[in-house]
Amino acid sequence: MSKVLDSINEKYAEKIFTEKINLMNNRDISREFNVRYVPHLLFVDAKGEVFKQQIGFMREDDVLEAFENAGIGIR
Repeated sequence: MSKVLDSINEKYAEKIFTEKINLMNNRDISREFNVRYVPHLLFVDAKGEVFKQQIGFMREDDVLEAFENAGIGIR
């Protein structure tokens, strides 16, 4: 997942931002969002609201599609 998120940050830096969080060092975040498995993706809009959660690997196109399905224009 790391390579996919890095690629998205490079290509779409003006529109969206991805962040990787080490849950071993940030247990409060894992509790807050009930993260039990890795990778666990949280899709958050500009207001800070989670609009989608996904457990498991996602291809870059699928990640971008999730944002577009939420009305967040990327491409």
